[in-house]
Amino acid sequence: MAEPRDARTKTKAIAAVAAVALGSYALWRCSTTRDGAGSVETTSPASSAARVEPKEASETAAGLVAPIAASHVGEDVVVAALDLSAKAVRVQRFGPKDEVVAEGIAFEDVSWSMDAELRVVAAPEGVGVTWRGLRSGDLVRQLVVLGPDLRRRGEPTDVGAASCATRDALWFSDGARVLARPWNGTESRFELPKDEDGSLLCGQHAAFAMLEKGEATSLLRLGGEGGAPVTVMRERDFGEDEQRELAPYTVGDDVGVVRLAMSGALALREVTGGTLGPLRTLTNAIPKDDDIVAVDASARVVVIVYTEDVSELYAPTPEQDVDLPPDALMVCTKVAALRIDRRTFEESIVELSPGRCGYEVGPFFTGVVGDDVAVSWAERAAAAQTARAPIVGLAHALVSPEDAPRLSRVEQPADALAHAGCDANGCRAAALIRREGADAMAPNVVKILRYR
Repeated sequence: MAEPRDARTKTKAIAAVAAVALGSYALWRCSTTRDGAGSVETTSPASSAARVEPKEASETAAGLVAPIAASHVGEDVVVAALDLSAKAVRVQRFGPKDEVVAEGIAFEDVSWSMDAELRVVAAPEGVGVTWRGLRSGDLVRQLVVLGPDLRRRGEPTDVGAASCATRDALWFSDGARVLARPWNGTESRFELPKDEDGSLLCGQHAAFAMLEKGEATSLLRLGGEGGAPVTVMRERDFGEDEQRELAPYTVGDDVGVVRLAMSGALALREVTGGTLGPLRTLTNAIPKDDDIVAVDASARVVVIVYTEDVSELYAPTPEQDVDLPPDALMVCTKVAALRIDRRTFEESIVELSPGRCGYEVGPFFTGVVGDDVAVSWAERAAAAQTARAPIVGLAHALVSPEDAPRLSRVEQPADALAHAGCDANGCRAAALIRREGADAMAPNVVKILRYR
């Protein structure tokens, strides 16, 4: 995280950060999230669809560059990326054996820009793709819905900046109102309370607006069963210990909120079955110099992931081939998690990674695998190496309610990486990798990474 900012401003940023749809379907990450819209990528210059043979797909999609986004439905992984040669956003659907089973174009006449963004959400009923960037020479933020076969259903439409997804619908907000676009059915619009700053949060089937007014944060369920907002955090309950961050999470359609104070103190409150639970002050604290990078939860455990800078004077070995002078200060980042049992609210701290010196970590991704929470992050060489892809692989660990996590890695050089979500069978990611002998200026191809 960046240096501390105004507490209320930081709250809004973190609320947008964590206003994501957690679970096997809802994997639409916000553009300001700590996980970078579900992807990590480098800066590179860079109508209908049908089922295709794998060979044909690999030939047509050999010109992909960042931005990239991914999601999954069942064992299939859906990936969208910018196709420079076609000036289009190309979408591919990979089957369980990582073969391309469908391919299509979501947007035509698009151009690369440094701040371009892609988001993808996949469900059995179809695929939603949002493009923020240049299209026909104009800066747009548009949504297009594709069928399961990646054939486009209608023309792209303009949408709001904040977004998330449930199993039943895509949700968008411009801050004053919310648009719900179901996979099947009629669009709905909801007005948000005036004079309140809001962000979206999606559960399995329900969507919520997190509202901030004065010194209170409330939760408003959207739709027919909405009712009145429920106040989940009041600043007066914490005295002079100002708020540093506020991060929500969902378990099904239940919602929890974690508050981090400037002192490092943590508090947690859940809304379960529509009933507001007690405000719980946690025993453990996050040191002021450490950063919370993710919050997620399963039915059994809440996981707060944070990092600690443990950099030290370090001389790289010849095998590392790092172009730094001797005794240079190498980046070393320890990754740990505070886990809270959702039944007893007992706490424990577990180490996910002691710190891999010489590599930068992040962004971080999370997902639920049964009763466990999967935590993963990209690792990249700290020193610029233009001849190699900057991302060296994906580190991951499972945080269970009881057992100690074990760190594993998927070694895969890549120019961009997008998380595609988790379910009971494990997690998936999509990597843009270079063809053999290609350099940084050459377009990429997609490779699916599966892990747990």
